[in-house]
Amino acid sequence: MEHLNKQTAGKKKKTLLIVAIVLAALLLIAGGLGLYAASEIGGWGGDDSQLVTVTVEKGASTAAIASALKEEGVIGSKTLFRLYSKLNGGDGTYQFGNHELPKKAAYKDVIAALQQTAINENVATVTIPEGYSLPQIAAALEEAGVCDGDAFLQALQTGRFEGSFEAEVSDSPLKILKMEGYCFPDTYQFEKGSDPAAVAQTMLAHFDSQITAEMRARMDELGMSLEETVTLASIIQKESFTNEDMKQVSGVFHNRMAAGSSLPMLQSDVTIVFLRAYDAYGIPYTEEQSEAYNTYTVTGLPIGPVACPGKAALEAALWPASHDYYYFVTDADNNYLYAKTFPEHEKNVAQADATRGK
Repeated sequence: MEHLNKQTAGKKKKTLLIVAIVLAALLLIAGGLGLYAASEIGGWGGDDSQLVTVTVEKGASTAAIASALKEEGVIGSKTLFRLYSKLNGGDGTYQFGNHELPKKAAYKDVIAALQQTAINENVATVTIPEGYSLPQIAAALEEAGVCDGDAFLQALQTGRFEGSFEAEVSDSPLKILKMEGYCFPDTYQFEKGSDPAAVAQTMLAHFDSQITAEMRARMDELGMSLEETVTLASIIQKESFTNEDMKQVSGVFHNRMAAGSSLPMLQSDVTIVFLRAYDAYGIPYTEEQSEAYNTYTVTGLPIGPVACPGKAALEAALWPASHDYYYFVTDADNNYLYAKTFPEHEKNVAQADATRGK
C-alpha cells in the first residue's frame, strides 16, 4: 500500500511538472508573441531612409492593401495589420495611387500615409484662385492635362447640370459666358483626360454646396437674387485684398445701389479689365456685350459676374459693413482710403498717387 502511495505521488509530481513546463512554455510563447506584435505594430527597427513604393488600386480592400504592404516589406504581418486597421478605423479610408513608405514602418504611420492623397501620375491637382474668370480656369485645367479648355467652356455653355441653382442663372445674350462666376475656386483633384462636362459638374456642385440656408434667407431679406449676389461678390472679390476689405468695399457698393442713391453707378474698373482674360484666351464678344458689363455706363450691377468669387466675397456681398462711404481708392501699400464725397475722394486719390511716386 505504501508502495502504491509513493507511486501515485510520483505520478502527481510528474504531472505537475509537465503542467508547469507547458504553462511556462505558453507564457514564453505569449510573451514572445506580445513582443513581436508590439515590435511589428510599433515599427521597431524600421529605416525611414529606405523608402519603397506601394501601389493601392482603386477600390482595393484592406486585405489587398495588406498584401501589397507585406510584399514591399513595409509590414511583416498581413493579419495583424488588417486587425489593427479595423480596430483603428482605417478600413475604407485609404487613397488609391502610389504611396512612398519606409520599410518596417509603424502601423499608425502607414495608415496616416495611406489616407493622404497618393502620388498618382494620372491625377492632376489644380488650384483655382479666388477671382479667376472662366477663361483662366479653362487655361489652368488644360495646362494641368485635366481636359481641353475649349471643351470645358463649351460644356459650361451648353450643358445641363445637376444642382438647384442652375435655373437661377440667366441666359441673356448679353452675357459672354453664361456660367461665369459659378465654378467655385478651390483646390481640386481630377484624373488627367477627364470628361470636361464632369469637371464642370464638380466645380458647379462645389459652388452649390457653399450656398447655405442662411445665405438664402439673407438674399430674401435684401431682395437680391442668387445671380445678383454672385455678380456683386465677383466685383468685391476683384476689388479687395482681405476679408475685412471685402466688407467695407461691399458697403460702398450697397450704398450706391440703395434706393434714391445719387450715385447709382458702381464705377468699378474690374468690370472693364476682366475682359482682358477673355481677350487673352481668344473668346470673342460684341461691343454691346462689353458695354453690358461696364459699370461706368450701366446703372447698378452689370449683366453678370466678372469672376468666380470665394466664400468670403459671397458673404461680404450679403453682410456689408455699415458706413456712409461712396468712394474708395487704394495706395501703393494696399491701404484703403474711403470718402463720402467726391472732393474727399479726389484728395484720397492724390494721397494714394503720392505713395506711388506719381
